[in-house]
Amino acid sequence: MAFKLPALPKVSGRVLMVLAAVGALGLGAVAANASKHRAANQAGAAAPKAADKAAGKAAGKTADKATDQSGSHDATAAELKAAAALPQCRSARLVPVNRSWGIPLPTLLDSASTNCNLMYGDKPYRGSNRSGDPDTAIRVLQRNLNFCYGTKLAVDGIYGSNTRAAIKTVQRRHNLTVDGIYGPKTRSAMNWRLYSMGTRTWSRSCSSPL
Repeated sequence: MAFKLPALPKVSGRVLMVLAAVGALGLGAVAANASKHRAANQAGAAAPKAADKAAGKAAGKTADKATDQSGSHDATAAELKAAAALPQCRSARLVPVNRSWGIPLPTLLDSASTNCNLMYGDKPYRGSNRSGDPDTAIRVLQRNLNFCYGTKLAVDGIYGSNTRAAIKTVQRRHNLTVDGIYGPKTRSAMNWRLYSMGTRTWSRSCSSPL
């Protein structure tokens, strides 16, 4: 049995023009809506990037601020070169700080001057020069680090990695350039145990009287 389709109504030319105009408007609206969604998606994708960039800048500023507040920083190559330029401490003397007390300090050979340094690799001598007694200078430093800063260094007269690490800790604590080299700035900033020649006794605490 065959089905007969109903006859379609006749549509005038004016109606067809109206329908065409309505269809065009509808397509335009869809296209505009799609463009709007596309723009929104692009903006949404750009927003996290902008946020990440802003967060990165903020983190950088925070890090810079933290560095500024701490006052200490890792030594640059130029600072390391300048610090290492001083002669090696090759002796140790009791340097008076007042009438009653003095501090055993690493010094230059045959001098009371403490304008010298000790650094990684001093075992105990630096270079081919074997004059003086840098072993004693290093031991004086190691004993003081153990007592005043709680390090547990072997008092062996060798400026090895452990002694260098202990000096770096001291430098960070006192807001100095962190180069691991014991020199005049570290000497003046760090705490020392004092010794009294009059009573031949050691102080019970540490201070930085230099």
